[in-house]
Amino acid sequence: MSVEAVLNAPIVSDPLGILYICATSDGAAALVVSSLAYAQRHGVSNPVRVRGISTVTPSYPQTTIELPNFATDSAAGTGAPPEHGFKESIAVRAYEEAGLGPDDLDCAEVYDLSTAMELDWYEQIGLCKQGEAEKLLRDGSTTLGGRVPVNASGGLACFGEAVPAQAIAQVCELAWQMQGRADGHQVDGANVGLSINQGLFGHGSAVIVSN
Repeated sequence: MSVEAVLNAPIVSDPLGILYICATSDGAAALVVSSLAYAQRHGVSNPVRVRGISTVTPSYPQTTIELPNFATDSAAGTGAPPEHGFKESIAVRAYEEAGLGPDDLDCAEVYDLSTAMELDWYEQIGLCKQGEAEKLLRDGSTTLGGRVPVNASGGLACFGEAVPAQAIAQVCELAWQMQGRADGHQVDGANVGLSINQGLFGHGSAVIVSN
């Protein structure tokens, strides 16, 4: 797609045009997971290690109102909200399990159902403070050659929303990045990567991998 085609695409929900939103698609993805000893015994010279995995549903009360939880999961009239909001908690739990943090990431693959959502994830996974995602993008920090490239694969805009294959495809992409096999979009010095996804009605997952 050309820049002109994207900028002039029909508006779906201002300011998002139709080319700012990924297509729904069919797809499949697979991973081979084993112990490190098994991988080495079978000749894998550069295995990628899974450092942390999280699967999260929102803690009550859910501070972000969304369908179908208008009446049943609202923060209105309750005490203090959870320490971390739903989307933020997905990454936090993976970081805790891996013993790592946002500053350790060399790259990330995030759920970008629309281009606006990618910027949201910059903040939710801790790459910047709340309200600073646009600056992070404009500074070039999340592009190839930047501090922490995000969606170097092209993200869902590149291959479509193939639920749930997209989440596995993200981990495949990170594995290729760790092994230096991401031809045409390799992140230099990629040693730690995070993938993150959310689903409708409060499901989320993240995976952290490393060399």
